[in-house]
Amino acid sequence: MSSDNENAQLQEYNDDPRIPCQYGTKCYQKNPQHHSKYKHPPKEEMVKQRVEKMITGVKKKNLKDDKKRKSPQRKLQKIYEFCQKNLHDISPSPERKDDIRNSNKDSNKNFNAKIEASDKDATIVQTSSKKYDHSLESIKSSATENTLSTSNVDTEKIIRDLFLVEMPIDFFQFYEFCKTISKDNNPLLACKSVSLKLVGPYDVLDGKIKDSESASDKEKYLIHWRYYYDPPEFQTIIKCDGKEGLHFGYWRDSATEKPVFVAKNRANVNCIIEPVAENIFGAVDAYLQDKIKSSNPFEKTNIMRLHSQLKNFAKHHDITLEKNTVNMRSRERRVVTRTFHKAGIVVPYDKKTQLGYRDLAATDNDLQKILKEIEESDTLDERKTSFVKLDEIVRLATIAADECDFGTCLELGHDLFSNGGIHIQTTVLQMLSIAYTHLQRLQFLRILKAHLKSRKKGCELSVI
Repeated sequence: MSSDNENAQLQEYNDDPRIPCQYGTKCYQKNPQHHSKYKHPPKEEMVKQRVEKMITGVKKKNLKDDKKRKSPQRKLQKIYEFCQKNLHDISPSPERKDDIRNSNKDSNKNFNAKIEASDKDATIVQTSSKKYDHSLESIKSSATENTLSTSNVDTEKIIRDLFLVEMPIDFFQFYEFCKTISKDNNPLLACKSVSLKLVGPYDVLDGKIKDSESASDKEKYLIHWRYYYDPPEFQTIIKCDGKEGLHFGYWRDSATEKPVFVAKNRANVNCIIEPVAENIFGAVDAYLQDKIKSSNPFEKTNIMRLHSQLKNFAKHHDITLEKNTVNMRSRERRVVTRTFHKAGIVVPYDKKTQLGYRDLAATDNDLQKILKEIEESDTLDERKTSFVKLDEIVRLATIAADECDFGTCLELGHDLFSNGGIHIQTTVLQMLSIAYTHLQRLQFLRILKAHLKSRKKGCELSVI
């Protein structure tokens, strides 16, 4: 087989919008339905050609940069086997620059310029509608008659176009619930008596956002109601009026998969993201239970009435209110590390070969100390000294990514983002660009770039 044919088949595989089969070239399935849904990599020779280039680079990098970290032949063989199984996760590392930031003003200017430049070259993988089973027809079959209107066909498309993700069925069901209890025909404020408001993509359902924006204007919706400590994996859908900046949102480990749970964060307090329930109903149920405990007798009556309405709607539509479901427990077992925000990260990981993730070259305490030194440095020289320590951690994380341990860069990127320091934004983009590119989570990379351009604190974060 010629090199041109190999490259053509590899390109055809990469452009295929279907879901990559987890078994790669070793897939034994012959079922036509399986092959119509999942794509399979080309022949082993072509995989070997691509991986051998990676192995050659690993050998040279290890000999040049770190003699103590020589990779034995057995390690290289494991890398080949892992990459063969996860061919769709292999992609070249983005260009990296290790220059020291000189000043806040120049740093922010250069940072925005880097984002704009990388935007021109980035190829965004569009969300495949086949990844979800909650099209209008599936929603109709799941909900009772007249529960959801046919306009959801348009709203689903607008949400996918503007927010780069698709919404699960409970998203639409909760809006219908709010319509049934709204006294002033305003579903977004149906729960205002308990200080809750529907935000984010709910503005599409309410008609406040229409798909008539130009390409340049659409980027702003990627940060619509995105709080300071919300990573790309977290999407705000409900805000709570209060000083703590409490808000609820969907958590996705991949933009092309349905949310794994609804979590909450108090943006004015810290970066902690706490899983609450598998769907919105369970999250609001938990919120109302806590609200009843802390309310006075006059407030308690209204809260209990709303709570009863919520439970009745959930029961009638067979919606679980469970707080720790089978899916949430399954995801918890796949978390490779906890990260500063405590929600943890999930990446492809082979326990036998230990490929996919390795520990950072610093403990959480050590990394926090370095980041504190960077942010609190009085002089540029002091900050440069602290950056030298961070750059070594970054260097080892990129080596890990070169050896297929992509989760290491993802962990470091999340930790730096959750720290929130203004001097490390460029390093945040560097680490998460590597991670999201390798892991084929490019929608998250696009969201991150938009957020870092306009990352704001506070609780009024609408772009409308």
